[in-house]
Amino acid sequence: MINQKNKDNKSQAIEINFSKYAHMYDKHAQLQKLMADKLASFIPSNAPEKILEIGCGTGMFSKYLFSIKVKKIFLNDISSRMIECMETKLCLPPYSQIMIGNAELLKFQMVDMVAANAVFQWFKDPGEFLKRLNSCIKPNGRLIFSTFGPRSLAELRKLGSLESPALLLSSNEWSQLIKEAGFTLDSFAKKTHKLFFTNTLALLKNLQQLGAAPTKMTSQRELRQLIKNYDEAYFTNQGVYANWELLFFSVKKNQ
Repeated sequence: MINQKNKDNKSQAIEINFSKYAHMYDKHAQLQKLMADKLASFIPSNAPEKILEIGCGTGMFSKYLFSIKVKKIFLNDISSRMIECMETKLCLPPYSQIMIGNAELLKFQMVDMVAANAVFQWFKDPGEFLKRLNSCIKPNGRLIFSTFGPRSLAELRKLGSLESPALLLSSNEWSQLIKEAGFTLDSFAKKTHKLFFTNTLALLKNLQQLGAAPTKMTSQRELRQLIKNYDEAYFTNQGVYANWELLFFSVKKNQ
């Protein structure tokens, strides 16, 4: 196992949030499960020999990688608690190696494929990170990843002056970063998904339990008003709803 200390405030905050709610992450991560299922369809038919998974978390996507024959799998996550949760529910293959730490600061070995499910939105500088990943992917190697688009939680951001802790880039912005990093876009998919909650407070608690609660929250009075306004504007027979934009990419390293 490789451990690495996080060196910036943002990554420390992310690690703290995910570690705090790691034990209940799977219960609330409906979207991440859906994204893992879809991203699995991007795994190439010719199995890579060496794979690196960034932000493996509790193993929602890792289980798909464990089902294919490979020589080595590197499993990275910023939270040791998330790794512990994965180890309790999955049997890690003997050819796997855990790397705990902020992926933007770690050094990786050369691999044939990098995979990341619902992770890239947390990076401070995704463009630079893509360039770093390019340097550790072998010729003809691939990068497959999923992330959230800017239309995610549009209803919540419309009613309140809340700041997301995640970086929500459009598909065009990601395509440009992919090109600048020396990759060629091979396959792309975009989906929207609507989730229902009992009320707005339940929605906010769900985000908190995923380590994704909005930052720079308003005052308690303004927050109560936000909850009241959201309940009134987006309530249905199924409860209040929120929409997410899900982006999926498969890219190939240029020669």
